[in-house]
Amino acid sequence: MSSWRRVVCQAGALLMAFSLLLGLTACGGGGGDDGDGTATPGGSVTPAGSVTPAGSPTPAGSPTPAASGETVEISMWHSEVAANLDTIQALTRRFNSSQSEVKVKLAYQGTEAEEMTKLVASLGGGQLPDIVYMNEASTQRLIDSGAIAPVQDFIDQESYDLSDLDKKAVAYYTLDDKLWAMPFGMIVPLLYYNKIPFREVGLDPEKPPKDTEELRQASEKLVKRDSNGNLTRTGLAIDITAWHLDLVLQEHGDLYADNENGRDGRATEALFNGPTGQAFFQWWRDMVKDDLAINVGRNLTNADTFLAMGAGRTAMTVGSSSALRSVVDVLEGGLAQTEVELGVANQPGVPGGTGLPGVYSRALWIMNSSPKEEQEAAWKFIKWLMEPEQQAEWYAGSGFLPVSISAYELPAAKEIEAEYPQFKVAAELYLATSSSPATLGPILGPQLDVSEFINKQIEEMLIGDKDPIDAINDAAKDSNEIIAEYNRRIE
Repeated sequence: MSSWRRVVCQAGALLMAFSLLLGLTACGGGGGDDGDGTATPGGSVTPAGSVTPAGSPTPAGSPTPAASGETVEISMWHSEVAANLDTIQALTRRFNSSQSEVKVKLAYQGTEAEEMTKLVASLGGGQLPDIVYMNEASTQRLIDSGAIAPVQDFIDQESYDLSDLDKKAVAYYTLDDKLWAMPFGMIVPLLYYNKIPFREVGLDPEKPPKDTEELRQASEKLVKRDSNGNLTRTGLAIDITAWHLDLVLQEHGDLYADNENGRDGRATEALFNGPTGQAFFQWWRDMVKDDLAINVGRNLTNADTFLAMGAGRTAMTVGSSSALRSVVDVLEGGLAQTEVELGVANQPGVPGGTGLPGVYSRALWIMNSSPKEEQEAAWKFIKWLMEPEQQAEWYAGSGFLPVSISAYELPAAKEIEAEYPQFKVAAELYLATSSSPATLGPILGPQLDVSEFINKQIEEMLIGDKDPIDAINDAAKDSNEIIAEYNRRIE
């Protein structure tokens, strides 16, 4: 087992390491690759064959080879970087070399938000991929677009067996008894922390904070100042993102929106400004105001909170399990400034919670504008990715948790958990959490807009000193207006 005392580089080198290995320098546009490493300028790949305009779906049928007998080429848009990108490229190369019927070309589309923006723009008549790899936030909007061929159609036509797939993962993308997308990798939020400063101040590194009260108490001990009283270390690095509100609601078993988070009928009202949300916003503002947490801002690279911990400016941060492989790769780099002995745990919630996380994911969507043979080729690739061997490899190479239950027993999964026990912590949290409307999170058409309303109110709270209760209530008010407007358009 590797030693978990790893050193992280000096400021400039540290920034470079996290930017490259966490991949978190991704700016808009980006280049594409075809799984064999061939770059495609502009970050897009033209799907093979003719493309039917969005809104004119090609129905799925029984599997048929290309009429000419030639290889069917398909494209998949994605937003992965760093270790995750390396792994999905390796998987795609292996699939392409394992058979001659289908060739998959990957195309990086920038951040998740940028990918969704490009997809929506392309629905008006641009070039569309055959498969879209997307996070959970866009689920309702993709369904409402009319541009998706539900994977349920392919499942039904061949009686594809879902019994090895985790029920939470399948439930996430099932609406009206129809599985719309295939969940490919699952995520839990984690508290990332450095055990060394915990020991320095007398905290037990094997007993990290379990809720926000304990997190504040630990932070009070972890704060350091120089001889002039200047702050040199805080307890927590936290970024401005609505995701943190999602996390505490899910951990507490609270709904984000009505109608069972939009899973029992379309959501019409935001509920996130209830007692749990209000308590969290108050705690968040107080932590930053009292110098117990450092606000790193919007953190568009997703690296800034990890940078703060690696540079010794904080002892803890909250991040996604999908960053695990990239984080340990950076720490294994052996660069020198601050020693980091990495610990991970469930992200602390508001007192009175479940002690278990909500779940997040990435899923594979088939576009119905593709010709029938390309839809079938896309389904063939998706089925291959869902096999236990590939699921275990994806887990070990990224930190995304397998949807295939059998994958956890394979050598690739066992080996990564033995070498890096943090992976096993994430897996155990995921497997222990329940499947409920609260833990699965909301399904909202304008989810990205709602998140942006929350982000703006967080900024006003932390930077403009707005009252936390007013901030979250105003976010809910704005959200209700955009939800009502979206629902009117759809209906």
